[in-house]
Amino acid sequence: MSPANILVADDGKVMRLVLSTKLKEVGYSVTEAEDGHEVLQAVSEQSFDLIVLDIHMPGMNGIEALKELRKTHSRIQLPVIMATANDEEEDVVEAFELGANDFVSKPINFPILLARLDTQLRLKRATEELEKLAGGSEG
Repeated sequence: MSPANILVADDGKVMRLVLSTKLKEVGYSVTEAEDGHEVLQAVSEQSFDLIVLDIHMPGMNGIEALKELRKTHSRIQLPVIMATANDEEEDVVEAFELGANDFVSKPINFPILLARLDTQLRLKRATEELEKLAGGSEG
């Protein structure tokens, strides 16, 4: 099985670099985006298995990008894990209401992020497998 393709979106260059490096070290393929506009552009150009999306970014923030993503990609098709500072309860609630799959607090605890990535990717793959089986039984 090929490595999952993850899009990491954060306006902080250091944060993107750290997350990308760590995710690559554990076997993921990683693409980076600096803001919501770059997220939407990247998603229009290639397929991703999951997005780690910072809520607060200049230009188009993570909430706005999530709203746009959910117009064309379901929670199963493209899981999104939001990254947020601990004191942003309203943002987390809004993100879930708009279709976020999960969230991680900043500073990001990498083992927790990995566990959440793994959970979302397993759910995505299991659902895709069930859809294939269901589709194959109709003929």
